[in-house]
Amino acid sequence: MRRWLIAMVAAVVTSGVGISINVATDLGGNMLAWAAVGVLTIAAGAVAVWAAPAADGEDGTRNEISGTVTGPVVQARDISGPITFKDDGS
Repeated sequence: MRRWLIAMVAAVVTSGVGISINVATDLGGNMLAWAAVGVLTIAAGAVAVWAAPAADGEDGTRNEISGTVTGPVVQARDISGPITFKDDGS
């Protein structure tokens, strides 16, 4: 559901940027129209940041192993379903 929400918000903001640029260029020196272009451009950047995945550690997870590892290792926050390792250890 979140993926669809982000996609729809991005589409609406992008359409808004295009329409506001069209209006602003038609009206020439109308500062309100150009302010709308700036605000919607910032909104598009905010949607891009919202859509980007969190960097390692930003969402409370860390990819860290201490000590010696012998054999297969799986690190994950949530695992749904079985995990199968090949016999060759890969």
